[in-house]
Amino acid sequence: MKKILLLCWILLGFFMGLSQVPEKMSYQAVMRNGSGQLLTNQSVAVKVSVLQGSPAGAAVYAERLTGNTNANGLISLEIGTGTVLSGTFASINWPSGNYYLKTETDPAGGTNYTIAGTSQLLSVPYAMYAKSAGGGGGTFTIPYSSTVNNAGTLFSLANDGDGTSLEGSNTTTTSNIAAVRGLVTSTSPGGFSSGVRGINNGTGGLGVGVYGSQNGSGWGVYGSTPNGLGVYGNSSGNGYGVYANSNSGTGLNATSNTGVAANVAIFNNANNNSAFTASTVGNGTVVNITTTGNGAGLRSSTGGGFGVQGITSSQTSAGIVGDNNGAGEAIVGRTTSDIAGAVVGRNDGGGYGVRGFIATNTSGTGIGVLGQVGSNNSTGRAGRFENLNQTNTTNNTFEVETNGNGNIPDNTQGNAASFLVDNSNSVGAAVRGEVNTIFGNFGAAGIFGISSGTGGRAGLFYASNPAGNGASLIALTDGNGNAITANAGKDGNGVETNIDGAGNALYAWVPTFATGRAGKFDIFNENNTRDVITVTTVGNGIAGNFKVDKNTATSAAVKGEVNSMFANFGTAGIYGLSSGTGGYGGLFYASNPAGNGPAILALTEGGGNGITANAGGTGDGIEASCDGSGNAVSGFIPNFGTGKAGRFANFNASNGQPVVHVTTNGTGNTLLVNHQGPSGNIAVYQSASVNTARINKAGRGFFNGGTQNSGADVAEAFDVKGAISGYEPGDVLVISTSTDRTVEKSSTPYSSLVAGVYATKPGVLLTEEHIDTDISDKAPMGVIGVIPTKVCLENGSIKRGDLLVTSSKAGVAMKANIKKVKIGQVIGKALQDYNQKEVGKIQVLVNIK
Repeated sequence: MKKILLLCWILLGFFMGLSQVPEKMSYQAVMRNGSGQLLTNQSVAVKVSVLQGSPAGAAVYAERLTGNTNANGLISLEIGTGTVLSGTFASINWPSGNYYLKTETDPAGGTNYTIAGTSQLLSVPYAMYAKSAGGGGGTFTIPYSSTVNNAGTLFSLANDGDGTSLEGSNTTTTSNIAAVRGLVTSTSPGGFSSGVRGINNGTGGLGVGVYGSQNGSGWGVYGSTPNGLGVYGNSSGNGYGVYANSNSGTGLNATSNTGVAANVAIFNNANNNSAFTASTVGNGTVVNITTTGNGAGLRSSTGGGFGVQGITSSQTSAGIVGDNNGAGEAIVGRTTSDIAGAVVGRNDGGGYGVRGFIATNTSGTGIGVLGQVGSNNSTGRAGRFENLNQTNTTNNTFEVETNGNGNIPDNTQGNAASFLVDNSNSVGAAVRGEVNTIFGNFGAAGIFGISSGTGGRAGLFYASNPAGNGASLIALTDGNGNAITANAGKDGNGVETNIDGAGNALYAWVPTFATGRAGKFDIFNENNTRDVITVTTVGNGIAGNFKVDKNTATSAAVKGEVNSMFANFGTAGIYGLSSGTGGYGGLFYASNPAGNGPAILALTEGGGNGITANAGGTGDGIEASCDGSGNAVSGFIPNFGTGKAGRFANFNASNGQPVVHVTTNGTGNTLLVNHQGPSGNIAVYQSASVNTARINKAGRGFFNGGTQNSGADVAEAFDVKGAISGYEPGDVLVISTSTDRTVEKSSTPYSSLVAGVYATKPGVLLTEEHIDTDISDKAPMGVIGVIPTKVCLENGSIKRGDLLVTSSKAGVAMKANIKKVKIGQVIGKALQDYNQKEVGKIQVLVNIK
């Protein structure tokens, strides 16, 4: 259970009956919690124990009391009327020793007593004491002296006549004698013990309890004590405890050399009368207090009332006026309370609680009201204004107004209010405004600034130090609302920001622990066709720069989204425009050489294109280049896709340009087609959507209209004997007899091993090797077709149509003698005449027979 501190002032009183001894005592306490707040209208339980001898003595009586605090936190109970827990209240022997009252409190009204306190009963009620006291005894003769231990009256004289019941007279002139002397011999008597007590039971207004008179210049009544009360007067009714009167002198004069000159007090909490009353019917000062020392002219303290209260009914006067004719303060209020004020101004009418004004000074240095904190290292607030009425919406809690023309942004000149924290090491605010409400109505703000003229600003924040790094304005929120909400009711900007230096006109960021956005811009008006964001620069810098600066990030630096059913020009998630003669409508640059991500990635989940590009002029719809070993354009279908990796179409019947143009200046393939699937063709060619040619997966070609090659012969690749560098086109080749599937140059006439001619430009080159095998060390030997062939005149001039055979010259053919020709020796027929002496080349229709 949370501990609650109860600050209790116990007020004990007695209920006196006319015919019986009181059997109960009153108990009052003011309840407060640990924060100093009153516990009002709350059930409270108190366990009361009477202890004998010491604060830890045995309990002779205990009971439990319950009750409710009132609106002021006060609870009133009667000890002796509760639930008895032990002992009997009426049987307490009060004169038998010291007694202590122990209280234990449960602020919740139960029996879980968490607060305990013990205090001594410094005096025992007289009637209770008398009830428990025994009788006295002894004889009476003059002179008489006797010692008796009895709580009752030992000597009593009653006079029913007009004479004095007891009179003492002394005629000596010795100092310090007494006509009547009362003596208390104990050095530690009980409370209110008296050497002499005078009691007047008269109910009229002229009776006197103790009367002293002096005919000379001495004292009518003189009381002396080192620590107690020199003179004590008490009135149990409406009379005066002490009455002083003077016709022309001083009615009462109290002096002291080292102590207090006069002490006036009321000890009955139920007594609402003034402890001290001074009045006059004249025009003089009611109470005139002077001091020549450093003490207070008047000091007043109170536990619950007013320390000083001044009242006047005149409008031209004041309840309290403090004057200081020097350089000090006229009125100073001080308090050590944590909840109350040193000076409080209260107004129950329509005026003001506190008014401070400058009456006549025109120097400009005067201050109507000054609140300060910090002297003697003090802490706290220099000023605070509160409205404690939730229904008070009529006026402002605090108002500052000036009719001056001040226009200087200075803390001393012309402002309606100026707040300055003049400490370079301070972390406090010059102005702190706070509102605690569940509503977000217009004006419900910690600080509410209004510009009601045609100019001026509702708020201005100016960091004026050129060397400063602090922000002019910081807005924070720990809730779900906006840190700043700005609205322009007409054509102005909701927020306008600019810079004079190299900083950012607008800088938004999200800290490392947050998950929100650095910026969000919305238009909720469907009829508003303006840009959500417009960014313009007349410099050479980037108009907008967005960066996700995290190498493990998976989010976008810029995300543009449009939710529309239309595909009009400009209806795009991101719309880039190049309006000059150069520049790019969009540029995407993957700048990290070690990066593998694409510079641009376009995806679509619908039936539209991932990318649609169009060149309105003579440029390319798409231009792609590659500086490395990658692909300028790569189209692929993932393993779950069913579409085409690429499609090129020309829909203009009058356009004579090729649909696809592939060019290379390198040594690689101009076009590579790779079929890795389990079935299908490597390539299919159509005319009017009808297949006309195809290459199947095995590499076999099928052509509906036949084939046409630019070469004139059919050749096959053969290994050669020796180095390929020793051979050249036109050489006549024969089958080698030393190595399988190898040919060599012919060297004997009419060789039956002749196989073909080293082809110059074969139309078809046959080979058993894979198409990717390097056959540059093999000879393309033409076996049929028109082939340029080396010839000589070894057997005479050659005429068109002559049969040709091998000659004795290596790799050279000659005219054949038909009579000598055998099967397998003819190379082919000459297509040209030849009659030159040296070896030359002619076209030969090669056909080995």
